[in-house]
Parts: sequence; C-alpha cells; structure tokens
Amino acid sequence: MKESRFRGWKDVFSFTFHQMIKKSGYRGVTAVIGLLLIAGLALVVVITGEPEKSKVENCGIETVYVVDEYKVDYAQILAALGKGSYLQVEFANVPDNKTAMENAKQAGERAVAIVEISYRDGAFYMNGILPENSTATQSDTENLLAMMAECFEYAKVGMANLTAEQSMAVLMPILTSDGKIGEDHSVGAMLVKLMAPMFFGLALYMMLIFYGQDVSREISMEKVSKLTETLLTSIKPYAMITGKVLAVSLAGILQFFFWILCAVGGLIIGNTIAKSMYPDYENVIFTVLSYVRETYSTSAFSPVAAILAALIFIVGFLFYSVLAGMAGSLVSKPEDTAQVQSIFQFPIIISFFVCYFGLLLEKEGLIIAARFIPFTIPFGMPCDLLTGTASLLQGVISLVILLVFAVLCVILSGKVYEGLILYNGQKLNAKKIVNIIRAKK
Repeated sequence: MKESRFRGWKDVFSFTFHQMIKKSGYRGVTAVIGLLLIAGLALVVVITGEPEKSKVENCGIETVYVVDEYKVDYAQILAALGKGSYLQVEFANVPDNKTAMENAKQAGERAVAIVEISYRDGAFYMNGILPENSTATQSDTENLLAMMAECFEYAKVGMANLTAEQSMAVLMPILTSDGKIGEDHSVGAMLVKLMAPMFFGLALYMMLIFYGQDVSREISMEKVSKLTETLLTSIKPYAMITGKVLAVSLAGILQFFFWILCAVGGLIIGNTIAKSMYPDYENVIFTVLSYVRETYSTSAFSPVAAILAALIFIVGFLFYSVLAGMAGSLVSKPEDTAQVQSIFQFPIIISFFVCYFGLLLEKEGLIIAARFIPFTIPFGMPCDLLTGTASLLQGVISLVILLVFAVLCVILSGKVYEGLILYNGQKLNAKKIVNIIRAKK
C-alpha cells in the first residue's frame, strides 16, 4: 500500500500550533488589543452618543427699531427659518428715522439698533445705525443686517403676489449632480463602497505580512539548522508544509476573529450604555448596516453571506500562507530569508491595490475579474458578499478556485522543499527550481 504524502501532518500541526499560542507575545498582544477594542469602541459610542443641545444664543442685540414701509414680519420669518439665536430679538416698526432715534435714546444703555430700509434707483437698501448709548457692537449689527437681508429676500416673494406654488418654485435651490443611471450617491453608500474594502484590505494585508513571515520562518528553520534530513526520514515534505502552514494560519485567524468579536462586543456594550443614558440615541454603524441591506441586496450581511465571506477569508489567508511557506522552502542559507519574502509580499501589495483602485476608479470589468483571480479574491470578494454586490453563487465559485489553488501550492511547495535539500547552501536560480518541480520521484 502506497504511503500517503501527508502522513504525520497532524503531529506537525499540533506541535507548531501549541508553540505559537504558548508565546507570551502572542497571548499578550491578543489580550491587550482585544481589551482596547472593547473599551475604546464602547467609550467612543458613549461619548459620541450624547445629543447636541439646542442652544439659543444671544445675538448681542435686544431691540431693533425698523424703519420699513413694507412692514415685513421678521420674527415670523426667522422662526420659520429656525434661526434660534435671533428669536429673542424684538423688532419694533417705527414710521421714520427720527422716531427711531428718539426711541433708542429713551431706551438708555441697552443693546439696541436701528435699521432703515429704502427703495431707490431700482434697488433696495438696508442701512444699520448704532446709537451712541447702545451697548451693542458693530459686529452684532453687521450680523443682524445679514440676517434681516436674508429674511427680506423671502418677503419680496410675498410682495410679488405669487401663489404658494410659484413662491416655492422661486425659492427652490437648484441642485446639480452627475453619475450613472441607477447609481446611489448617498454618503452611506459611498462610505460602504470605498472605506469598507480599504479597511478590510489593510487588515488582511497587515495580517499576511506578519504571519507570512512566521510561516516562512517556521518552514525554513529546520533547513538552515541542518535538521531537514533527519525530519524527512519520518515525515513527508507535504506533511511538513501542510502542518506548519495550517498551524500558523490558524493562530492568526483565531486572533483576527477574536478581535472582531471584541469590536462587536465593544459596539454592543457602548450602544447599550448610550441607550440607557440617551433614550433617542441611534447607533450610526447599525443604521449604516441596515441601510446597506435595504439599498444593495437582501443578502447583504445575511448569515449565509457572512459565513461564505468568512470561509473565503480563511481559505484566502491559507492560500497566501502557503505562498509564504513556498518562500520559506526556497531558503537554503539564513541570509536568503529576507530576499525570498518578496515571493509572497509582491502579490499581496499588487492584489490590494488592484481591488481598491478598481473600486475607486469604478472599473467594473476589473472588479468582476478580481473576484475570480486567486490572488485578488481574498481582498475583494468578502466585502462584495457582505454588501450584496456579489451573488452567493459567485462567492461559491471564488471559494472553490481558492481551495484548488491552495492545494496545488501545497503540493508545489512540498516538491520544492524536498528537492532543495540537494541544493543546500548553493545559489539558486529559476532553472534549478523548474527542474526540481519537473523531477519525478
């Protein structure tokens, strides 16, 4: 009976995984970042949950004597416009400037002002006067004139004897925009469309860089320490690659999902506290998630989409870890370690930018293609599934593609790992590597 190529991978996996999680640095970083996520997000939610208090600020003027033959009701217009800081101002209509000056003098040392409105040469003029005994400042008067001028613009519509519909048409602002038919330009949609893939891609990028180095180091450790020949007498290269890659990858994946749970826990705790303190509070994150589900697709953030996205993330992480293992199998001398890291680092960098700039530049063809290329699938497809922009069928196809290429990379890495024993310490080139891969055992 032919011996399995992967015999003994469980032993390698068990030993390497326990060694990884026993490290004080791994446990410390996992716990500290988890606690920071819980406490930090909960605190942010509570702090930002406090509703803005409506403040009625004093505009600096108590009474305005208005010389205006048109008898505009400024108080009513200000109330309609919601100008809270001017609602306490008293607008007193007087027949002429002389009467206004007398009333201001009798008011004594108070914050009073005079506004005279006239029409000449085909234009309206609004003149502000600050009496000598007034405690108001010139800045207060200028702000008042600007507000009264805005009110007067609305009053002029009424002077033209227009109907209600005509008045609304005259005052309605013109809004311009451009875009594709059916495209959603709301702020929530733009944030989900651009920011979510960027943050997810960056998180995956950092994890792959850090844990990829661990995988590469674990694979190359025995080679550079001259233990490979001894190990291969009891364990096949394929089992060695599979066990070590799965162990390091599992440690990284568990750490990542633990942090996700901590972040969700922090949001829920903060939301609960904010709700108890401010009954009308609405969490903006939960609102955005609900909006995405209603806007894009009913499958957005559904349990099936979330599970499929998680599986693609896990398999994608394993795929790149296998590439890191392949890089480690090329190491024959300690000084070669840094050089071979580019084998899996370059695909990570290129794939991240392809996915992100495809969205940023709205290249639909590039976005669709990235969903089915093994190197770019982990960076784009999980977010596309969660937001509902990719179908569940596309997600399944992407998952199968990743699985196939991950297995092929394991087999390829095993052949390279085993074959390079004969080239230990020698300078490698592309021709030698190809010959190793093509060699029949």
